[in-house]
Amino acid sequence: MKAVYFLLCLALARDSAANIVRQQLRPQMDTLFVQPLVNQFQQTYQETKQQHQSESTSYESKESKEHLSFDDISDYPSLFQSGNRNWNSPVFSSYITKGDQIPYADTIEWQGVQIAAGPRSPVKSKKDVERIFRDAYKSMQHVSEDEKRMIHKTFEEIDQTTHEEVQYNATQLLKHHGYGVEEHIVKTDDGYLLTLFRVQPKESNEILGENKRPVVLLIHGILGSADDWLLMGPKKSLAYILSDAGYDVWLGNTRGNKYARHHASKHESHPDFWQFSMDEIALHDLPAMIDFALQTSEQEKLYYVGHSQGNTIFFALAATLPEYREKVAMMYALSPMVYMTHVRSPLIKMMAPNSQFYERLHEQLGHSEFKPSKEVIHTVGGNMCEKEIDCKHVCSNINFVMSGVDTADMDFDLIPSIVAHLPAGTSTRVIKQLGQAVVSHEFRKYDYGFKINKKIYGMRQPTKYDMTEVKVPVALYYSEEDWLAHPKDVERLHKELPDVKDFYKVPEKHFNHMDFQFSKKAPEVVYKRLVESMQNN
Repeated sequence: MKAVYFLLCLALARDSAANIVRQQLRPQMDTLFVQPLVNQFQQTYQETKQQHQSESTSYESKESKEHLSFDDISDYPSLFQSGNRNWNSPVFSSYITKGDQIPYADTIEWQGVQIAAGPRSPVKSKKDVERIFRDAYKSMQHVSEDEKRMIHKTFEEIDQTTHEEVQYNATQLLKHHGYGVEEHIVKTDDGYLLTLFRVQPKESNEILGENKRPVVLLIHGILGSADDWLLMGPKKSLAYILSDAGYDVWLGNTRGNKYARHHASKHESHPDFWQFSMDEIALHDLPAMIDFALQTSEQEKLYYVGHSQGNTIFFALAATLPEYREKVAMMYALSPMVYMTHVRSPLIKMMAPNSQFYERLHEQLGHSEFKPSKEVIHTVGGNMCEKEIDCKHVCSNINFVMSGVDTADMDFDLIPSIVAHLPAGTSTRVIKQLGQAVVSHEFRKYDYGFKINKKIYGMRQPTKYDMTEVKVPVALYYSEEDWLAHPKDVERLHKELPDVKDFYKVPEKHFNHMDFQFSKKAPEVVYKRLVESMQNN
């Protein structure tokens, strides 16, 4: 009889556990994020959400198996070797699955943007939507029908060999083109483990003699990695151009991207790993990389080249720690993303704390890794992009959705590589800090709210970074249609910096944020000027 009772209890416990699991997998309906109204794959919204959650659970489980704990950097160099880890494993799914119209809410549509409307929705009219998306929409109108067809054709023609090359990591890319590479693991003073790549020149181009090569440190932009400086290949991407010109080129990676997802005591699957903003990147990651590159190369100064967030963190560092101003011969800022008052990116506008979208978006994105769902990507500009560009591969990629799609000067064959390597990962707090700058009209540290600010900063508002303290020679390179570094914001930065040697607007009509690294015209209109400046410095 006891055995019967025991079996009955087991059955009840199993059913209870199953109910708990079913409850957890039940999709959370939200009135903000709306699927497009075309039923292309014959899937319901509920099925799509369950599939996404299942994929996320599987990915987290897989990643958690890689967890190792290290006490000293000498214990784990083999973990980071290029053959032991898939650097390009996806941070999150990047394809939009189209489903049925959601039956629980009406929608407001403007130029392909579809936002749920109703009693609980923050959106009341088309003006609310237009206010967020208007500037971005205007900048996409020049894409021709022929360019759209070329984008589609590029993805359709990828064969197995091409697909493998598209997935190459930084080490593989360099070796594929005949360049040597060193992989170094640098530990920050707060425990994050960053991979630094040092480019070795081709044997035919190697400079002989006792003279040391000048050091150049390249730091990637928002959601980027070291790969971004390599994807266009020799004579096109800046890393190769500088190496061929005789420079000792170092490619950095900041915490949270695919080359910097380990910590001495925290695992990337735990929210604690992701509790960092650009402040921590600036004051911990950059010093570690700068010091290591200089010590290893036995140099006293280096040239610094940043793109996007790579500039944001440099200016924060130079304004805060005077000793690092002495270690930089000159700083080159490509798309200097510092002030965000006039930002065009819908995502950053929607992340501003005074935006009617903020609360829902804040809830959806959470507080750890920045892993927007397919629905979020679609809502913050993916649906508008797909209507204008008509390519799900591009328009489900958060970098294109956040930074803009400009195909005018881009090699179409390069687009699959960009999609494969970006996004490379960061924290949600980094994205929120950009949204905070839209409201504050200042360049400040992360805003935790009045109570926590008081404890951390000693006042209700976060500390402001003073650009007049950036006493380093600077070159500012910007463009007219940049979604993240608006000309007006760059002009303000120019006025505040004490030592701007070059203030240069790229003379191309359609030159966007990502074009500084991926445009066919970048070598001629940006890199040539940059290298000549270094040589004359």
